[in-house]
Order: sequence, then C-alpha cells, then structure tokens
Amino acid sequence: MTNGQNFSNDEPEKPGLELPALPPVIFGIPVILGALVHVFFWRLSVIGGMMGIVIGTVMVVVGLFVIYWSWKTMAAHGEHPEPGVATKTLVVTGPFKRTRNPIYSGFLFIAAGLAIALNAMAMLIAVFFGVAALTALVIRREEAYLEGEFGEIYTKYANRTGRWL
Repeated sequence: MTNGQNFSNDEPEKPGLELPALPPVIFGIPVILGALVHVFFWRLSVIGGMMGIVIGTVMVVVGLFVIYWSWKTMAAHGEHPEPGVATKTLVVTGPFKRTRNPIYSGFLFIAAGLAIALNAMAMLIAVFFGVAALTALVIRREEAYLEGEFGEIYTKYANRTGRWL
C-alpha cells in the first residue's frame, strides 16, 4: 500500500475470478469479426486520409499508455492484472482513480483507434459489441467478486468511480 489509499484483504488466499475466456479474447472477437466484415462485405468509411491515421494512431498510443500505467500501478501494490489470480488489494490510485477498468478502457482506445486509422466503420461499430461482451461476461463478474472481497469499501469506490473512461 502507498499513501494509505488502497485497501487490503488479509484473509487466507482464495482462488481468483473464473471467466469464460481471457478479457482480450472476449473483447477482441467482435472487433476481429468487424474487421472481417469491413474487408469482405461492408466498406463504409469513418475518417479518411491522413486525419484518420493521425487520430487513430494517437488513440492507439493513449490506449497502450493507459494499459502500461495500469499494470505498473497494480504491480506497485503487489497485484496482478490476471483475473485468475486472487485479489488482495483494492487499487484506487493512478488510473484506477478515474476508472474502475483502465485496462479495458485501454482496449477500447486501441480498437477504436485501429478502426479509425484503418477507416473501417464496421470495425468501429464492432468495438461497441466488444464493450458489451466485456461488460456482460467479465466486468459484472469482476464487480461481484470485488464486492464480495472488499464489501462496503468496494461499493463506495464503485459509486464514486466510473466503470469506463
């Protein structure tokens, strides 16, 4: 813990969260399907030319930075981003001060940025299906797990911190 802002659960170690697949896979499948729809069926544009490439590239870089910052923050508090590893500390500093899911927000920035840079509307639309799948299959389970682990501390954190961006 640093700055007294994170909360530990000192109970014996329990198994981590059980998920149907890894979060990048759950998020990535709809995005990849959207890219395939763009290539083979529907080539509607988003932002063409250099402007789209620049905006998309900036979004990808921001997404990568947010994920890196999240991993560094978690590591500084002895946590691991893998959902299957039991959570001992509720990290509420760094990017977790602004969003409960900064790594998933990073996925969103990267995928949307790629869709814009590639000028692929079907892929951009599919990003929102990836967000919906991630919310339904991962985030809600993680939230229930964390509420069970940390109780009212997590509930207060969730009430003051947004789920996404």
